[in-house]
Amino acid sequence: MPTYREFREQIKRRQRKRMVRRGIIVLLAMLGVLVAAVAAIKIWAQKHPASVQTQTNSIQSQSTAQNDVSTSESTTESQQAVDSQVNWNVSYPIEKTLDQTIRMPDFRMLALPENGQVDMKYFDRTAILGDSVSQGWNVFNTSDMKEHAFICAYKNIGPSQVVNNEMADPGTGSGREQEPIFDTIINSKPKRLYILLGTNALVRNDETSEQSYLAYYGQMLDKFREALGSEVAIYVQSVTPVRPGVSQPGLYKERIQQVNNKLAQLAVEKGCYFINLHEILADENGDLRADLAAADGVHLNETAYPLIRDYLTTHTAYHPENPYLPGSPYYKAPTE
Repeated sequence: MPTYREFREQIKRRQRKRMVRRGIIVLLAMLGVLVAAVAAIKIWAQKHPASVQTQTNSIQSQSTAQNDVSTSESTTESQQAVDSQVNWNVSYPIEKTLDQTIRMPDFRMLALPENGQVDMKYFDRTAILGDSVSQGWNVFNTSDMKEHAFICAYKNIGPSQVVNNEMADPGTGSGREQEPIFDTIINSKPKRLYILLGTNALVRNDETSEQSYLAYYGQMLDKFREALGSEVAIYVQSVTPVRPGVSQPGLYKERIQQVNNKLAQLAVEKGCYFINLHEILADENGDLRADLAAADGVHLNETAYPLIRDYLTTHTAYHPENPYLPGSPYYKAPTE
């Protein structure tokens, strides 16, 4: 008969055998599940080969991108370290970060401000180019501008006639015969040029005429700049306002203001000065002042030109050689 200790050992051996058998059964079961899963994946892959290839390529691409980024960062850091040691005293050009293009400007904001007052002899070497509005300088005797400036004003012209150097009549008040517009200006060898054009070119109320006017105006400024040189100051004057209800369909307040916005932008971009004549010619509604209007509501009467003259003498670009009047901030007393 076995002893108690032997009996305990027999029980333990039977328990170990049962645990081993259970472990083998669990292991076989897990192995069976794994085999079944692998078989299922193989079967699915055979039925969907394109999807498997896409996933494989995606994984490879991600791995490649990560390697490239790591390599790039490492290279950049190494290059920066070299630059900081070798090129620490080398300056590099600064990239443009601001858009300097003028968009939707208000012509009043781009206009030349009041800047001291010059004597009328300032206009002795000045050419004034314009249409019938500018002919008032020769017609009326209320202003002494024609005694100083070279008036080149012609009826029914616009920028296109200037660009094409067409022949035009400067009017009886000028004492000259027909002449080529562009050549006449250039041959006068002015130190400064004032331009007032637009009334004739904008008579039609359509977008084509406005675009043509601005395009020719830009070409005209380019031609003058090339022929006269950078030292000659060019002043672009705003298209003058008109009275409400004039007969020309393209000449009305809103359109003139819109054109002046674009004209001011064009002048600044071409390196010219913009003169805002509306400041003295327009009333509180933006229309031509009734006391300054001719009968047709488009042209100016004789009382307007002394106002324009005085305005021009106080709105010039600063130059140390300008003949400023006493009381102006830039006036220089004559030396003995």
